[in-house]
Amino acid sequence: MIRNENMDPVRRFTMLYREHHSRVRDFAYRRVGADLADDIVADTFLVTWRRINDVPDAAVPWLFRVALYEIANLRRRQAKALRLQSALLEGNSGAGVAPSSDDAMDLVRAVAHAFDSLSPREQEILRLAAWEHLSAAEGAAVLGCSVSAYRMRLHRARANLATRSGAQDRTRAPRHDAPVAASVLARAIALGHSPLEETELLL
Repeated sequence: MIRNENMDPVRRFTMLYREHHSRVRDFAYRRVGADLADDIVADTFLVTWRRINDVPDAAVPWLFRVALYEIANLRRRQAKALRLQSALLEGNSGAGVAPSSDDAMDLVRAVAHAFDSLSPREQEILRLAAWEHLSAAEGAAVLGCSVSAYRMRLHRARANLATRSGAQDRTRAPRHDAPVAASVLARAIALGHSPLEETELLL
């Protein structure tokens, strides 16, 4: 969509919503699940409307960045609620339910386990690469860094993931800078961090 400074704000917002709503929802769904994805989308486009004149021509990275900010706010609220619940229950704790991995390859499980051990920043840059298929320029715009910094962070995150999962010893990657195959990474992230029905969409 080409930005027109003289375009009516309502018309531009409508065009942005129609063109990018589904992609923003997919972005949110993969991170917070179906129950909360619509809330993130609503908050993202509320910010979009309020800042309609700030939305650049390349709108997707900007929208993803806003969505990440809203997701971070949601997680802070969830963490606060969990702390309050924990204080009220005083020691009662439920056992976590591990995601089903009966049909997953050993490597996918190893990568999923290693992914959990990465820093939040490393996890997010890998999600952008494996799920959203963003270019380096788009990913840099989402994270608010330079293209060279994005590439370096992505390289380090992939290398760290490969080392922790043992993937570099178990796969033969065609490229030196991508030690974990994208399909393996996408499946592993889905296994640990997305509703199970999403897994087969990422194969």
